[in-house]
Amino acid sequence: MTYRVVNEARMNQVMDLWDYCFEKKDDPFYQWYFREYCGKDNMVIGDFDEQDKLQNMLHLNPYMINLRGTKQLTPYIVGVATAPEARGQHLFRPLLETTFEVLRSQGFPFALLMPIYAGIYLPYEFSFCYYRHKYDMELEKLQLGKIGGDLRVERVALNKEVLAPIYQEVTKAWNGTPVRTDFQWNKLLKVHALENVQCAVVYEADVPVGYVLYKLENKNFNVLELLAQDFAARNRLLQFAASHQSEVKHFTWLAEAWDKTYLSFTDHNASGSLQPFMMARCIDARLALANLEVPYNMEENSVVLLLTDSVIDRNNHLLKVKTAPGKLEAVSTLDNEEVVMDMAAFTQMYFGAFTATELAEAGKIKVHNAEKLSVLDRLFPKCHNYINEYF
Repeated sequence: MTYRVVNEARMNQVMDLWDYCFEKKDDPFYQWYFREYCGKDNMVIGDFDEQDKLQNMLHLNPYMINLRGTKQLTPYIVGVATAPEARGQHLFRPLLETTFEVLRSQGFPFALLMPIYAGIYLPYEFSFCYYRHKYDMELEKLQLGKIGGDLRVERVALNKEVLAPIYQEVTKAWNGTPVRTDFQWNKLLKVHALENVQCAVVYEADVPVGYVLYKLENKNFNVLELLAQDFAARNRLLQFAASHQSEVKHFTWLAEAWDKTYLSFTDHNASGSLQPFMMARCIDARLALANLEVPYNMEENSVVLLLTDSVIDRNNHLLKVKTAPGKLEAVSTLDNEEVVMDMAAFTQMYFGAFTATELAEAGKIKVHNAEKLSVLDRLFPKCHNYINEYF
């Protein structure tokens, strides 16, 4: 096996495997992806056999995310695929190990991944750090009552000049959220245009305060993204969706995990449910801790933390984590561990998906000194995590 960052000479094999496993060559997304993006703005790592034939691959798409107050460039793993003739040979683990080594050498502390099936990635200590509240209901049940306020909705062309300020304002206090640069907006909206995505904007006194990106297909109003600056604007956009009963019969929406729209529903069966969405994985724990922004109200304290990693040997650490106002120091130690966790739990704690106390209660971390959980809870408070990128 030979692992390579795929160049133009071998890109045809990548394209053929993508066609076999994902979108076909005549699909608009496929044509855009390989004509304008793949190999130019991302990286593909492939495993080639002795005949230089591609056996499996993964794609690394770069995103800048706001993670606990700092901007961190984070690769998003997509396009994981194995050629049919190479399946059953357990080739994924060495490909992933090679990828982790490449990413560590490039200074990435984390990687993101949206799984088709979580069971593939859980053994490699990926864990869910993003959740969404899923609504899947008959459109006639989307009843919100009186909205109030002077709000109007207008269908508009896909325009980053209108959408970007809303996205930035609404997500500024959230965590793990991608920074949508002009490049990212252009990429997103170009693909949306190819896929016939519609856009509606809600205005208050002629100021845009929210938007919904949606598709009408197969008698379904499918919300791709809905962001609004307050509940009135959000409900006005949902009222707009509810007005489509002559065109569609169904409504689907992956809202933020903390969304409370269901509190207004008269039919509790339409309330939806919490769904796992995006996984993450720490590939360099020391770097992650060095990047951490520490609260200035953090007290002086310490915790001896044993971090284990079954995939990346160099990511196993016994550390004494010392805290002070606005400061953190993580040093190797021979002291007895007080809290033990693997990379899956460490990633969830770092991202703020769950607190250390919640992970301990769920049996995901071992605690030898219960008093130290409060130190970790202060250092890694729970966050509102949001991401809505699919490629």
